[in-house]
Amino acid sequence: MQRVLTDRAKGNAALLLTAILWGTGFIAQKIGNTVMPPMTFNAVRMLMASAVLLPLVLPGLRKSGYFDASRSSKEAVAFRRRKSLAAGFICGFFLMIGTTTQQIGLLTVSAGKSGFISSVYIVFVPLFSVLIGKKVSLKSVFCIALAMAGFAVMSLEGGLGGATQGDWLTLISAAGFAAQIVAVNCFIDRDNALLLSQLQFLCGGIMSLVIAILAERPDPAALLAGIPVLLYSTFVPTAGGYTLQIIGQKYTDSTTAALLMSTEAVFAAVFGAMLLGEMMSARETAGSAIIFAATVIGQVEPHRQRRQDDTG
Repeated sequence: MQRVLTDRAKGNAALLLTAILWGTGFIAQKIGNTVMPPMTFNAVRMLMASAVLLPLVLPGLRKSGYFDASRSSKEAVAFRRRKSLAAGFICGFFLMIGTTTQQIGLLTVSAGKSGFISSVYIVFVPLFSVLIGKKVSLKSVFCIALAMAGFAVMSLEGGLGGATQGDWLTLISAAGFAAQIVAVNCFIDRDNALLLSQLQFLCGGIMSLVIAILAERPDPAALLAGIPVLLYSTFVPTAGGYTLQIIGQKYTDSTTAALLMSTEAVFAAVFGAMLLGEMMSARETAGSAIIFAATVIGQVEPHRQRRQDDTG
């Protein structure tokens, strides 16, 4: 019993650290916008993440025989190749939409505000899941309405015209992240998780790079100046955060994991205030609290259902 409690405590600590690292990612993105255009930052960041994952992907593919025609039929291997290409493009496209609109939004939106608006993806996911044949529960509908009310309190002072372009772009980013999560759920299987992650970063990075070259004409000097923040963004929130997430979720229940990771927005606001001097107004704080409540309610499961999920 003591061992179980210790493992759960370790898991919870890992997930809390995950949220902290993800929260600092918003600070890195804000700083990135000061040294290079947003699309350029996004493109390089995703391509670097793809490169970091590649050495982990190749051994896994060899071990599982995912594309090995000697261990599976030629038809099965051909299907997996087509599926992987489609998954990389579709998931990468939605990831590009989410990260691009978030990054551009950060030009005018504080790190904390961006964190809370972006977290609306949590309640958007059940809505988008309708497209793949799933039903939306009344609780999900309530949480979506509550999150939109929080967005209105935070951003719509004086009506629709009260919201900045950055507010709307960040809300669009939440929709992009939700669509990406639904797409991943459609394509992921037991042996392709790392491959799917690497391919979505690669495809999203290539698409972002094409747009950056056409629209921003990247400056090599700016890229060199941005190397420190790019390295931090790639290795700490991305590689470090997602690794700790995997470790943490091995030792704690799904509801606790989701609740701990949802504090990412809180840490984004805290670090934004500490490191960038970004203070949220009373109205923004109230809206953030409503959005946070919506994401928490959306993730809390009934005790009976949670016990079933955690035991099997």
